[in-house]
Parts: sequence; structure tokens; C-alpha cells
Amino acid sequence: MEATKGGVITRTHAEDVLELPKILNSLSHFCSTDPGKKRAMDLCPLQTQAVVDCELENVQKILRSGESADFFVPFTPGDLRKRLQTKAHISVDEFHELGKFLASVRTLIKRFDSGTLREFFAGLHDHSLMRRELDARIDESGALKDDASPKLAQIRKKKKRINNRLRDFLNGMLREQPKMFTDLVVVERAGHYVLPVRSNFKKQVRGVIHSFSNSGETVFIEPTAVAEDAALLIELDEEERIEIEVILRYLTDRLRDNIDSIEEDIESIVSLDLLFAKVRFAKELHANRPIFDERLLMINAFHPILKRINERVVPLNLKLNSGKRVLLISGPNAGGKTVVLKTVGLAALMAKCGLFIPADEGSTLPFFDEIYADIGDEQSIESQLSTFAAHIKQIKSALDGDGNSLVLLDELMSQTSVEEGSALASAVLDELSKEKNVVLATTHNENLKIFVSNRDDMLNGGMEYTDSPTYRLILGVPQPSNALQLARTLGIKEIVLKRASSFLDEDKISLNRLFEDLSREHKTVEEERKRLSDLVIDYETKLSAFNAKKKQESDEMRLKYRNELRKARSDIERLIKTLRKEGPKPNVIRKTRDFFEAKADDKPRAEPYHPGVGELVRIRELRRIGQVVAEKGGKYKISLENIYYWVEPTDIESLREKGEPQN
Repeated sequence: MEATKGGVITRTHAEDVLELPKILNSLSHFCSTDPGKKRAMDLCPLQTQAVVDCELENVQKILRSGESADFFVPFTPGDLRKRLQTKAHISVDEFHELGKFLASVRTLIKRFDSGTLREFFAGLHDHSLMRRELDARIDESGALKDDASPKLAQIRKKKKRINNRLRDFLNGMLREQPKMFTDLVVVERAGHYVLPVRSNFKKQVRGVIHSFSNSGETVFIEPTAVAEDAALLIELDEEERIEIEVILRYLTDRLRDNIDSIEEDIESIVSLDLLFAKVRFAKELHANRPIFDERLLMINAFHPILKRINERVVPLNLKLNSGKRVLLISGPNAGGKTVVLKTVGLAALMAKCGLFIPADEGSTLPFFDEIYADIGDEQSIESQLSTFAAHIKQIKSALDGDGNSLVLLDELMSQTSVEEGSALASAVLDELSKEKNVVLATTHNENLKIFVSNRDDMLNGGMEYTDSPTYRLILGVPQPSNALQLARTLGIKEIVLKRASSFLDEDKISLNRLFEDLSREHKTVEEERKRLSDLVIDYETKLSAFNAKKKQESDEMRLKYRNELRKARSDIERLIKTLRKEGPKPNVIRKTRDFFEAKADDKPRAEPYHPGVGELVRIRELRRIGQVVAEKGGKYKISLENIYYWVEPTDIESLREKGEPQN
């Protein structure tokens, strides 16, 4: 889990080594707002399954709806309230941003007023009064309107009139004596209107010198004739500043009246921004909702960072039931053992963060209280820890835990001697297995593989290696390290490899050969199982198509009989009307008799029955039981004591429906 100290996120060791921050950084890119991005980066694994399930359900609802939304939040939650506590009023720019936020909230309310996502936006506030207050005083560009108050309108009107008068007067001077000026434009310097006078004419223009050009050729002079109007403008500027403060104080008071509902909406929008980002992130990864269960079942799972580097990454398929909660993974270096640990660990962390996981639908995992990961080189110069001591420190944390944890141990006890490492590793696995932990560990240690094979609650597995690593996890069979073969592949001299082989213990060589043989046998069984599974799927597909055809023919027959019955009823009603109208005349009686005799001769056709080959059935006309031996062109070949009949489906009766014995 995470902790916050003074607003700074402190990541657990497992979160760092499993690269959760990188995943959250990717998630943040799908947020629309800066506060949403920060919340994504600071996302914490949630501590209760009920809260996580609720979050995952919300992601699922939005994903099913197919809806998307963009959000606008100019303030971090709580920031606006803090500003009100420290300032007499906030600025025009801040009010402009607030106005845009309130307008965006109103747009979301209108858009999602009905439909499947209404519940997510139903708690937002309308803020119509506050919006009207802001719209009446601040324009779309973010400037305070001239008519924000009657007094402001009056002040700005006066300023405009004086400014126009000043410019007209100064432009007149420029036109009358153009040779006196370096440029025929009125210049504004430090709030004063000045003229660019040539330095040799400066004594001919009475006024106040405000500045010189860099070259010294131009003197910027404010003529005495405009000094009075200039002073009046300064007074009006001050009056305008005071009136703007009055307006901003008024708006700030209105904001204080509404700050609770506005802060609630800021919080809601940031949460919604993150929620919709989770949906977009799930789509990007083709991720699915994790199911919390006692079993650990990963179906075609992958590590998203690895997938980004290599599109052809081999998916992970892993199944551990509640009776086998310790998995020891062996196999060659660079074969994918560590990737298995990181994939499972990251999926567990993502699930606890309320994120869909990069695995196929139906993948399950327990809801772990804690996640521990001892992966990679943990040596620390700063804390004066050796590699072995650093690993022991991480393992101690897992051993001291309360159980119901996911424990990931890479190259367990490989940093010390084989004998002591084997003993210590066996003891660690034994102790962790006593609690309700799920443990995934990797090793090259043959003694540890044998230890696990003798335990009913533990399972060996390994990364498949043929001529090269396949990166497929094989459960039930430990895998040899194939160090010599891998060294040969990487170009080590053959003479060195032969010498290395001569140093190997014969028992170790035999054990590796046994592992290789078991692996090959396991692969053969898996291939046969897949072939059988494919046959079953093919049979079920054909059976489904057959049943669909049977239902279609039955429906067509019912429709035909229904239409004939409807026509017969119509004919009868027409005859009855004729009898009532014309009476029992001989020709009418004859027609009636002929109609009913014709209908009586129409024997009702039986519904067709489509048996399977080998099934015992009864032939209706013969009233005898035979066996179906073939089907062709919609007809069936029936064997009756070595005499064969080709019959239509309507001539066949099912013995199942009659409840008669099949043999």
C-alpha cells in the first residue's frame, strides 16, 4: 500500500519494482485535467474488496455504455477554499476560470440528464445564480465588463471621453508641425501620453520630459496643454481600481456563499475525469475486468510495458487453485521467469487500484491484503547492504506479514551457497505456505525443485525451452536451466562447454535429462489435449447447427399447418354463410359434403424428426424399430434386420419421446 507524508506519495518497494508508477503515468495521459492527471499519478491500491468492486463496476458501466466525456477543472480540490481564507478577493482571471468551470458542469448535467450514465452526474449542482453573477460582469475574453456596475460604467465612459480628447489634441500637434517629430504617432509611456520630439526641437515644445531614445535623437515630452487631462485620467484610474475591488469583493462574497457546492463539484469532476481515464486506458490495453476469487487464473495475460516494447510478447497462462498456493518456476536464464512474476504482481496491483487488467475475460485472482516483491539486484551502497542482505530484508517483510498476501521471490536464495541457500529457501517457502499466501518464486536450484515436488500444497513449473526459449510457462513439470545450451547459443567456445560438461555431477546430468523428458512428455500430452478439445468444439458446433436446422424445419411445419387451418376455417365460415343465405339446396349440400370429405381425406402430416447416426428409431408406416446408419440429402438410411430403407424425416418417430428403451 501507499502512504502520504506531507502530501508526498511514498511508494512501497513492491510498487516500485513492479513498475506501477509507469503504469499510472500512462493512465494520467488519458485524463483531461491537471488535477485528474495528478490523482492518476498518486493513485493508491484500495484496501477493501467492496470499494474495489464498486470502482470496477463503475468502469464496466461506462465501458458498456460506449460514452465518453471531456472535463475542465482549473482548480485543485480544496485550493479555491484556501484562497478565500487568505485573500479579501480573488482576481478577475480566477473568476473567469471559475465561470468556465461552472459552464462545463452545466453542459455535463444537460448531456447526461438521462441515459445509463445519469447516476454519475446526478450529484452535480446547477450553480445558475453564480453563473448569472459572473456572466453579468465578466466577458468571454476574461475582462471585466464596462457595465459590471453603474459606477464602473460611468468611470470608463469618462476615461474614454478624456482619452479621445487627449489623442485628438496630440494628433493635431503632430499634423501641424511634422518636422518637429521623429514619428507621427502618439506614444504612451508610464501611463502618460507623450510625443516623440526631435532633440533639437525640445525647447519649442513646452511640457514634461519623460524619457529619451537610446540614440538620444528623440525626446518623449508630455505637452503642458494635456497635463490637466492626464492628471484627471490618473484620478479616474484610481477610482476604477477601487470600483473593481468593490465588484470583486462582491463576487467573492457570492463565491463564499456557494463554496461548499462548488468544491463538491470540483472533487466530483476530478474523480469522474480519473474514472473515464480508466475506461480509455482499458480500451487502449484491451484489458478486462478482474474477478476476485480464491484461485489465481491468468488467461493470456501480458505485462503492458513489455507489450509496448514487443508486440509479439508470449501471453501468460497460469492456473493455481486454493490447494496449490506455492509455485516454483524454473528454467533457463532469459526464459521469462521474472516476467511471470512481474506480470502477476502488476495485475494484482492494477486490480487493487480499480483498473482493468491486461488479461482475457474470466481471469481471476485473490484480493490480496499486501503484495511483497523481491525482484532484481537489491544491493544498496547507501545503506551498506550486500545483495544477499538486501534480499533477506525483503523476505523478512513478507514473513512478518499477516498472511493473505502475494509474495514474489525472484532467484530465491541464489546469492549464497547452494547447500545453505537450499535449506533456507525451503524453510521460507514452508513458512509462507502456512499462511493464506500465494507465493511465486523462481530458482535454478535442483534441491529446491525436489523439495517442492514432495509437497502436496506446492507446485513446480517452468519456462519451456526447445532449441531456444519459447517463453511459455509449463505447470506441473520443473524445467532444466540449460545453461550450457544457452551458452552455446550465445557463442561460447565448444572446448569450454565440453570441459564444463566434464565437471558436472552425473546425478545432476541425469536429473536434467529427466526434467527434459518430462517436459517433452508434458508437451505431447498438452498437444493431444488440445487436439481433443478442438474435436469437442467441432462436434458441439456441428450439433448446434443441426439443432438449429431441426428447429427451423419444425417452425416451418408449424407455420404451414397454421396457415392451412386458418384457410380451412375461412372456407367453413364461407359455407356456413352460404347455407344461411341460400338454405339447404341440393347443390349447396353437395358442395359442403365434398369439402368435408376432402378435408377428412387429408391425413395430418407428422412433424419431422432428425435422428443422429447410430440412434434407434421407429418407422411410422412399418411400426418397427431400426437403427440409423447414414444420412444423405435430408433422408435417413434405416437398418431393419439387415434390410435397409431410405425414409423421410416425417416417417421417423423418436423413441426418446416415447420413453422406450434405446437398447
